[in-house]
Amino acid sequence: MVEKISINIKVPSLNVEHNFLVPIDMSVGVTVGLIEKTLLEEYPGVKKSLLNTKALMQLSTGKILALACNLRQLGIIQGEKLLLL
Repeated sequence: MVEKISINIKVPSLNVEHNFLVPIDMSVGVTVGLIEKTLLEEYPGVKKSLLNTKALMQLSTGKILALACNLRQLGIIQGEKLLLL
């Protein structure tokens, strides 16, 4: 069974915050892609250019998460707040 964690993503370009349930061993790059895809489906009027996502930032530390690393490697925990940049 795949271990999943809940993360809170703030999206300044849409002025929203969403909770996502993602596999803890998923890379940050794949996670960002899935979050962007989900947001585009949920907000069909939003142009993809508005979500020109490049990174996730850990709000508690201000660190930009390495796209190649997975959430477990980076110490991301249940309920972590991240900012979609």
